[in-house]
Amino acid sequence: RMSEAREDKRIRTAASPGSRWAFQIGTLLGIPIRIHATFVFLLVWLGMSAAANSRDVPLEIVFVLALFGCVVFHELGHAAMAKRFGVKTREIVLYPFGGVAWLESIPGGRAELLIALAGPAVNVVIAGVCALVLAAFALPHPFRQTMPWENAGMVQKLLSANVLLVLFNMIPAFPMDGGRVLRAVLSLSIGQHRATRVAAFVGQAIAAAFVVGGIVSREPFLAFIGLFVFLGASLEVAFQARREVVAGHAAREAMITKFETLAPQDTLGRAAELLLAARQHDFPVVDAWGRVAGVLPRATLLEALARSGRETPVLDVMIRETVSVAPGAELDAVLQLLQRDPSKPVLVVEDGALRGMITFENLAEFIVLAQRIAR
Repeated sequence: RMSEAREDKRIRTAASPGSRWAFQIGTLLGIPIRIHATFVFLLVWLGMSAAANSRDVPLEIVFVLALFGCVVFHELGHAAMAKRFGVKTREIVLYPFGGVAWLESIPGGRAELLIALAGPAVNVVIAGVCALVLAAFALPHPFRQTMPWENAGMVQKLLSANVLLVLFNMIPAFPMDGGRVLRAVLSLSIGQHRATRVAAFVGQAIAAAFVVGGIVSREPFLAFIGLFVFLGASLEVAFQARREVVAGHAAREAMITKFETLAPQDTLGRAAELLLAARQHDFPVVDAWGRVAGVLPRATLLEALARSGRETPVLDVMIRETVSVAPGAELDAVLQLLQRDPSKPVLVVEDGALRGMITFENLAEFIVLAQRIAR
């Protein structure tokens, strides 16, 4: 019976939620590797910059690709360590500013500490291998010149880049790994909630210093990084506060039980009528046997109406890859699912039948009510 209880709380997803504007380039360790569309603009910008400064454009692009390969291995380090603690990594997405490993959940304490350290540890290993290669070929020491990006060899540049990646990621500020390391260490003595607030305060102080330093030195990129770090720390505090509220609650306590559903053969015109009449934004699609066939969010409905018209069957445009949980699933896990993709509802399914759904909006209402009641 204990195993059945665990099964009841397990999250079930038809597929990885993916990322908008990102396309898959491969799979490593069973984890989809995706590149965000904006990454292409980075390559174009670097190519134009290299050409304008009479540098070797193909070599510069190869270096950037090699550097992002190091970022992929960095994220795989996080994923491999997370797997040791039973945490699944849904995907790794590469953005122009770096990579993100999307974990199914974020454990605290010792687990978070080791997961956060695993990424920079990979870069330390890569830097060590590069140093050995440099020593083997008796190449110039990488730190005899100041920032030797222009004239150094590829191996030397990769060594320097990986050292910088370690130093940058270990800054004790969210969303960098150093911020998570700081929180994990503090949580061992003062608890996760207080540790998050202290780590966020430290991160925001560092971010403010970056912004001021960037303005004084007229380095807009430094100021941009400071702003990014400040916002990241603020979001982490807000997210942790929401997790504290939903802790101990189950999906059945927050789910919507009165809502309209669509059949696969219904038209988009019918869906539009329900959108206006029911003031409901997301519509589960249920087949004749009562099984969930998909979901039709408001954004998908409006886009399909403009593209295909009112007579188009819901079956042609619905999202088939739904995210579902059992009624007894922990609400904290549902919050993390919605945080990753607020545009799709989480469906509550029991014995194959749809029992309810949880949207980002109604979970936010549940959190507000729970906070008021707690006062």
